[in-house]
Amino acid sequence: MKIDDRIYELISGKLDDHLSPMEEAELSSWLAEDVGHEEVYAEIKKIRDQVKLLHRDFAPDTENVLKRVKRGRGRQIGFRYWWKYAALFILPLGVALVLWQGMKNEPVGVHRQFSAVSRPGGERAILKLYDGKTVMLDSTMKSSLIAHEANVRIEMDSNHLLRYSSHDSIGMANVNKNNELIIPKGGEYQVMLADGTKVWLNSASRLIYPQSFMGKERRVVLSGEAFFDVAHDAERPFIVETSRMNVKVLGTRFNVNDYDDNEEVSTTLVNGSVEIVSGGQQAFRLVPGEQAYGKENELEKREVNVRLYTSWIDGKFLFNNTELEEIAKQISRWYDVEIFFSNESVKKVRFTGAIVKFKPLDDLVRMIESTSQVRFSVKGKTIVISE
Repeated sequence: MKIDDRIYELISGKLDDHLSPMEEAELSSWLAEDVGHEEVYAEIKKIRDQVKLLHRDFAPDTENVLKRVKRGRGRQIGFRYWWKYAALFILPLGVALVLWQGMKNEPVGVHRQFSAVSRPGGERAILKLYDGKTVMLDSTMKSSLIAHEANVRIEMDSNHLLRYSSHDSIGMANVNKNNELIIPKGGEYQVMLADGTKVWLNSASRLIYPQSFMGKERRVVLSGEAFFDVAHDAERPFIVETSRMNVKVLGTRFNVNDYDDNEEVSTTLVNGSVEIVSGGQQAFRLVPGEQAYGKENELEKREVNVRLYTSWIDGKFLFNNTELEEIAKQISRWYDVEIFFSNESVKKVRFTGAIVKFKPLDDLVRMIESTSQVRFSVKGKTIVISE
């Protein structure tokens, strides 16, 4: 795998704990591009952590070490050589051999038990129509017509997209004909609303929306997390209502996170413009790359790396100095598993990395354990995280 000098500098800075916020974001973006990048980072970090466990001082010139590793294999470096060369430069040879043998002799299948209590999420949802009819949606469902009224057609297309199409309505026939799309734990789904707006819904979320938009605004109600790609309509603003804020737009792409078990709420703008309203707080606007975040009536805005907040729609978990408590919530929702912390201090451990979210939980556990001092175990049907 070819790695340029800039990445070596970022890894060096991360290991020595002196990256700026912008550099942290740059490294996180690189990690998210390829699972192989995570392995490079994790292997070097693991050596550092193992040395700490042996109570030895660790103060290498990390940047020069990494560059020597790179030169040692020329332009292409296989992962199996990272341990060999990094260990020779960073550790006394005897310690390096102990670590190497220790990793080789780790019991096969030590993480297999996680698959007994968890599974990666997938396309799963429950559609509740206004007349009480319930339709179960999943990836096995073939394209089909779900409902067809005078001016509204609801169907599942060949890409498993739940699609609404609306013709010119007569009178007020569709007033209060709200549908509800419910995403369980371990699920996600996409829906195209009658105005052409596309919505990605994350695990443990629900969206209430009309079959056909009427009147001077397009309003939906969200609980949980969703990414919106709103169809432009200068005459009718699109409003996302949550329990703690409203987001008003004309046409734009943005992410809204308002889970009940999260202390803070956020809206992250990818492009376009949105107006944020929260309780009695004065409304304010976001520009692309900004995020509104905080508690109800106390929202602020800041510049962020939007990929950190939208990578889930591209099938990835992306973390940048994220507390394990927040990561655990995402794991619980996506893998539909209960998680328990052995003590409060473990919740504050921070982690940076990325992984394809359709992989087994074992993969994510290995990554977190290899770059931190926390350990995962299974008790009954609960995953326990401890130091």
